[in-house]
Amino acid sequence: MTAKDIDTLRAEYRERYHRRTAERRSKGLCVHCGERPPKPGRSRCEPCAAKKRPAHRARYHRRTAERVARGLCPKCGKRPPAPERSQCAPCLEKDAAAGRARDAKLRAAGIPRRDPAKAADYERGRNRRRAEDRRARGLCAACGKSPPAPGRASCEPCLEKRRVQGRAKYAAGKAAGKLYGGADPEACRKAARARSRRRRKAWIEAGLCVRCGATPEVEGSTNCDSCKAKRRARGRRKYAERRAAGLCTKCGSPAFDGQAYCGACAAIRDVQRPPEIKNAQSRRRYAERRARDRCTDCGAPSQGASRCVPCAERSHHRSTYFKGIPIWDPSWTVVEIATGEALGTFDSEADVALCLAFAKLARDQVEVIADISPMAMHTAPPW
Repeated sequence: MTAKDIDTLRAEYRERYHRRTAERRSKGLCVHCGERPPKPGRSRCEPCAAKKRPAHRARYHRRTAERVARGLCPKCGKRPPAPERSQCAPCLEKDAAAGRARDAKLRAAGIPRRDPAKAADYERGRNRRRAEDRRARGLCAACGKSPPAPGRASCEPCLEKRRVQGRAKYAAGKAAGKLYGGADPEACRKAARARSRRRRKAWIEAGLCVRCGATPEVEGSTNCDSCKAKRRARGRRKYAERRAAGLCTKCGSPAFDGQAYCGACAAIRDVQRPPEIKNAQSRRRYAERRARDRCTDCGAPSQGASRCVPCAERSHHRSTYFKGIPIWDPSWTVVEIATGEALGTFDSEADVALCLAFAKLARDQVEVIADISPMAMHTAPPW
């Protein structure tokens, strides 16, 4: 066997390696073992890749540590890293170009660059770790450059930047007709309630108005006079709107017979309100309506009487004078027995006779159903 120098042997080995690799790749097999197909998007099968991973990681970490210790780029080991970066400028540009090419290829194929769920979890974890590290060092959790504002996790410039972004986002969402500028309504309401509770507690402890934070005119009061006036005016407007719409002035549900309260609210109000206050209000309302020639029950014009006609009739029917079942106009319905068809409803017996004559039916061929008040036979006719 002819002895060969080391360079010739290496060249032959490389040529044989490349030839074998190309042959296995063309057959769709693992380039390392040639026995199994490779993993999707990889050149080796999973068993071969699992064998090489520990060695590759150990070599990578060892080489990176050596290059960092010498002040060189850990990727190429030829140049010092760029300012405030771990790699040199050419390596950074290569990585960026490769990333852009990979993203373009995946985008053209309609494949996401990364799994969205995994990417979101990873980013959240990384942001959390970075924020905790910055807090431990006494720096702003957002930028990591300045100390945080008193009682806050971020510095004042970062807080102001977030405020500006929040206002712009809120304005855009509000212009689009979204609740809370497009933010989560439940989360916003929960946070707002918590802020209101904290603010109210602080103002109560300081003896201030719980609505505007001013000093109340009356000592011990929780509202100043201006806030009280605004609240009363707002209550009057709401009361008038609901009364005009025929709704309960307390809960906004439909009310009956023009009343100010629904049945449930009226019952609760009667129980909770002292009778002295109720009687005083009733007397005052009665006097005011009588002075204006209005019905003392509903407030409608009554032409000098204490009640209008509908309210007077209702009061008469509710009084002890009115007894028994009310009287209504009688009616008779004619039904043909053979077909079960109703021939009509009539106001008098004469109309029933005319109906039978017109339909050419005998009395035993129809059934006449009378709707007469039981009290009609015990009372005198109105004439």
